[in-house]
Amino acid sequence: MKWTAETAVHFLFWERKDRENGPISEPVVFCEGYIRRSKMIAVEIENIKRFMAGFLAGDLFDDFLMNEGKLSMDIAYEFNGKVLKEFYDTEEWEEYGIYPYIPWEREKARMFGLIKGKKTPLSFQFVMMLKPEKVEKFLEKYNLAAGQDEIAGLFINLLYDRKSLKCTSGVSRRSFTMDRGVEEYWDVEVKERLKEFM
Repeated sequence: MKWTAETAVHFLFWERKDRENGPISEPVVFCEGYIRRSKMIAVEIENIKRFMAGFLAGDLFDDFLMNEGKLSMDIAYEFNGKVLKEFYDTEEWEEYGIYPYIPWEREKARMFGLIKGKKTPLSFQFVMMLKPEKVEKFLEKYNLAAGQDEIAGLFINLLYDRKSLKCTSGVSRRSFTMDRGVEEYWDVEVKERLKEFM
């Protein structure tokens, strides 16, 4: 089976199976046609209530796209964040069709409507992908040699199960490289973003 940047992010959900090594229990880095284990960070969120306020009602993830999600409540929901061109007329598509996945700033109110209530969800999982123009700024910020065209995606993955909320970093590359600069500095960036909730 050929792995692509788009299909590989599905394996960031921990309950999915790695056919050779059993359940995936740590974050992984994906390249087109290639998968390898990675020691990328996993951040435990201590102040869940404050984090969720920023996630669903604030601007904490407004520079991200929602790649994929799952939500388990009285029933289970699965979300594919890929934008469907057929839904929009021409003018709307010119405004909304600039990203392959739905911007979180447009989707969060709908998710908030599903999640709010007296009972917390049984679990949820979201794969959040940094907007492409923000990837370029990230590379410039840390003076990294990698070009934006080499990076298929920079991700933050959220996993909640009523007992804890964890965030893991993730990087998808278009080709294999021994250079770990992007992964290392994306870890730094994710920690910085989440430090007030740790």
